Amino acid sequence: MRFTRRLLDRPALSVLLPVHALAMSMLVAGCSESAHPSREVSDAGDGDRAVTPPPEDGGAPEVDASQQQPLGPPPKPLEVKCEKEPCALRLTTTLAGLNGERDEGYCVLLSDKTVACWGANNGGQLATGPDDREDRTVPVRIAGLSDVTHLHHTCAVDAAGTIRCWGTGAFAQSPTSAWSVETTPVAIPLDAPAEKVALSPATLACALLRSGEVYCWGANNYGVLGSDAPHIAPPTKIQGLPSGIRDIELGTAAFALLDDGRLVSWGSAPGIGRPTSFGSDPTPGPVALEGVSAIDVAHVETCVVAEGTGWCWGAAIPQGSALGAEFIADANARALPLAVDTPTRIARIATTRTHSRRQGSAIIVEQRRFCATDGEGDVYCWGLNNVGQAGTGDREYVTETARVQGLAGPAADVKVLPYSTCALLTNGKVQCWGSNLEGQLGAGLPRGLSVVPVEVKLP
Repeated sequence: MRFTRRLLDRPALSVLLPVHALAMSMLVAGCSESAHPSREVSDAGDGDRAVTPPPEDGGAPEVDASQQQPLGPPPKPLEVKCEKEPCALRLTTTLAGLNGERDEGYCVLLSDKTVACWGANNGGQLATGPDDREDRTVPVRIAGLSDVTHLHHTCAVDAAGTIRCWGTGAFAQSPTSAWSVETTPVAIPLDAPAEKVALSPATLACALLRSGEVYCWGANNYGVLGSDAPHIAPPTKIQGLPSGIRDIELGTAAFALLDDGRLVSWGSAPGIGRPTSFGSDPTPGPVALEGVSAIDVAHVETCVVAEGTGWCWGAAIPQGSALGAEFIADANARALPLAVDTPTRIARIATTRTHSRRQGSAIIVEQRRFCATDGEGDVYCWGLNNVGQAGTGDREYVTETARVQGLAGPAADVKVLPYSTCALLTNGKVQCWGSNLEGQLGAGLPRGLSVVPVEVKLP
């Protein structure tokens, strides 16, 4: 029996859309005649190969909430209890540079309160210095970081409340540019100690201060910094937020998670997760969900866990193309939360964004995917699986949320990128699967892929 009330929507897929057409009929999202989940990579096995496309019927039916059995308390995320060193306490993804590439990597907060990262280094994600942009197949420690208490992408907060960031992002280093590339950690100029930090690929960053206030900085393209803020702004206090904020997340919209499980958002629409008449709403307002316990954001895409159910929203699914431009039948089709269909109630969830790229005379649409953990430590994934990133032991597209095979123990958390997935186990080890094109599996393996989890070689 499945425990969610409503299917997310038709399964995401990767489709090739011809671009030389004057008036092309709209392709439904479930159409699979030209489906081809793909990526151009080397001959080492991480390649652009045909796989079984999703079925045309759109996958599993929606769940009728009225026929469900009463549910008990929602599961809590499992805790990490280090069995031996080295041990990871927190797992996050790096962000690609602003050159349009989607190179992948991961970082961990280690039990000795230092940070180690692996994978792509083209945008300074590994902080190995200005003359080193080589990817790493095993984690490297980030020099200059110690006593770290919080980690989010390539930003860390230490015990003194200082935020230091590296890589490519909104690091408040220039009054004329919203972003910079930093190959060693730089301090964010805040006047008060921070508790947590959130970094967005949309040249934005926010900090939750120990006082409970939220400050954001970077580009004000999406209204996250407030309606009166300049286009590029230094750290700016967000007005109108309630008290009791325990976490923040950031994409093209910003989210504040409160102690009582309420979720407040402001910023771009779609993405904000609530009704608005404007393209962006700089005034914080409530998302219509209760009991929110976890959240993950990837640009315009957001997924949360509320009372053990996953809910996701974001951009509409591209449905066709003419003259090189994608058609959107209804730009607000996924603007509000839709429940995710999972076999069990979940504790954590992670998502990616939909991406489109041109290949010759076609547009390849690689749609978002997600993975989640449940209260028993099982990991479930759904969507694109052309390089084994869904963890099912094969490369068949996953049309219904499937359990990851081959984990060495229960998982406390999971993080996803388009072509790879990593899980933080309760014993402090990390396992990854999928593409290893940039070394993002962290196991010291040659360029290629793995359809089964492999252990990251923590330093």
